[in-house]
Amino acid sequence: MSFAKVLRNDQDDKNATEAVKVPISDVLDLHTFLPHEIPSLLGEYLRACRASGIYSVRIVHGKGKGVLKKMVQGLLKKLPMVASFSDAPLPAGGWGATIVELTKEFDFDSPEWAEIVYKGARGLGVDVTPRQIRLFALHARELMAWNRFAGLTSITDPGEIAEKHFVDSLVPSPFIPVSSRVLDIGSGGGFPGIPLKIIRPDLQVRLIDASRKKTSFLKHIIRTLGLEGIEASHLRTEELAKEIEGKGILHDVVVSRAVSKIGMLLDQAIPLVSKNGVIIAMKGVPIDPELKSATAKIKDEALALHTKDYHLPRCGIKRCLVVFSKKAA
Repeated sequence: MSFAKVLRNDQDDKNATEAVKVPISDVLDLHTFLPHEIPSLLGEYLRACRASGIYSVRIVHGKGKGVLKKMVQGLLKKLPMVASFSDAPLPAGGWGATIVELTKEFDFDSPEWAEIVYKGARGLGVDVTPRQIRLFALHARELMAWNRFAGLTSITDPGEIAEKHFVDSLVPSPFIPVSSRVLDIGSGGGFPGIPLKIIRPDLQVRLIDASRKKTSFLKHIIRTLGLEGIEASHLRTEELAKEIEGKGILHDVVVSRAVSKIGMLLDQAIPLVSKNGVIIAMKGVPIDPELKSATAKIKDEALALHTKDYHLPRCGIKRCLVVFSKKAA
């Protein structure tokens, strides 16, 4: 088995690229690749190994000054499919090679997938039931089925989907009051709105997205999961603001997951949230530059600010929840 990798062909033309077939085996020698090619190559290669039933891979990077080794092992730490890695034994290259052990492939119905969700949620202080995990799994399967033509997510590894989509979506729950009307801006594949609805049936949830294909998926998954008290609309925030002007129905909570810069999100969300409402931004780190650029807006709107730093337990990625409370005048 092999996969095609677009690499630069220095021998012919420094500006040319060509698709090179990289054979999949239990040894990857990095000496034939340029340093900037390695970050994208490594994940693809290991994923292909696992798909071929290879779960132990020796990566040869050479001793040198240890720069390449540090790069490789730094990348390995960020790949959820990597169970462990260590320096190779002397006969296999010693310090000049790294032995990588991969997690075995599993599907959304497997106990392993359920365990990632359960332990991840518990690690963030959120309890989930077996039934809720089954609904998450059904959502995940449909997400992958629609992903090819709807462009819902760049994440396709089951373990990463469990943690980076479903577990992460549960973090805002403690900041959402009981029976709130919740608006999820730029919901995409349904995150965080649908997982929040699953664990919080008391919520009235509306999902909006500017993409018609994504909105079609949202409507499909709501029907498939049999959820009530939740709807999806193909709308931009400015269109929703006009709709609200006519009906006067505001939301108690507006939440958005890595869609806009904080200043832009506040511009979008403030006309949509009630006088005592809450605006929740789910962001990566660092967050300080975005908060600094939005300082004037936060002050003008008299918003109370609370931040919660956390990390996803399995992959260790650092995240930040930014919560704004809109106080009545």
